[in-house]
Amino acid sequence: MTGITSWILAWHVRLCGRVISAALLAGVVSASLPGDVAHAQEDQGLRNHILGIGNCPPWNPQALEVCYNSLERVVGALSPRLDAEPDAVHLLINEGASASALKLKVTELANGLGSNDRLIIYANLPLGQLETEQAEEVNGYILEFWANEQPETAADAISEGTWISAPAFAAMIHTIPAAEVILMLDTNNSYAVNMHLLDTHSVDHKGRPEALVSSAGAGQTANYSADRTISLFAKHLALALEETDGSLQDVMTIAVGGTRQAAIPICAALKEHKEETSEPSADCQQVPQIHDPSAILNETMLLPIVETVPTE
Repeated sequence: MTGITSWILAWHVRLCGRVISAALLAGVVSASLPGDVAHAQEDQGLRNHILGIGNCPPWNPQALEVCYNSLERVVGALSPRLDAEPDAVHLLINEGASASALKLKVTELANGLGSNDRLIIYANLPLGQLETEQAEEVNGYILEFWANEQPETAADAISEGTWISAPAFAAMIHTIPAAEVILMLDTNNSYAVNMHLLDTHSVDHKGRPEALVSSAGAGQTANYSADRTISLFAKHLALALEETDGSLQDVMTIAVGGTRQAAIPICAALKEHKEETSEPSADCQQVPQIHDPSAILNETMLLPIVETVPTE
């Protein structure tokens, strides 16, 4: 059994050091929920599904474990808070996060999800640009999925189906007939992935509530943690999920603030040790962005954090 498989099967009995009883969750949590939380979940009646994508390609400077750790921390903390059962958690990680694997998974979700489902996507992968005059537009951006070797050009990678353009990625999301979609994109250059990507695409799921959270602001770098073992946003999103009750909006607000504050000394250290070059430095002052016109993050209530009473 792989590490990824084992922690998915065990998520219902642990939450990053906080032991949660599966029996307690099944038999007691619903009775102990605050009235507004219980009613909100009953009214929504949506089953939560999570798609986690993590790709640290071998030619990038970070270790493969960064994406593994980011996915494990975020999905491992998110699944129990959303009461997402193991069969509703789908992971594509590194070698398994190829463009072809994503297409197969999207087809599966498109055939299986419907009006009673909510899809939450967490994607941690590089965002690149096409070498064209449209580089500043949404259409000029691509999501870099797994390949054993770096493609010679982004255009080649798109034409060969190795990478996926941002608009094509949006079109794939719109083929999934879930009632709501929440996309968390952990990558650089979030000006390429604002709500224009989802709301005004030619292939659109009209009227469906959708939210998009990007790990960095326009033109900003998505930093790693100080020890470079996990993405900075993933670290603080997982911490917020482990420590914050309420809605997904409450968690995101805490995660945004934590990421912003933690990026300050990391960015200062990067600037101090960066060699002088003729190229302008990337903006490492990281401020995640929340785009939620339908306020679905605020309406997505999380199961409360349950602490077990230590036994003597």
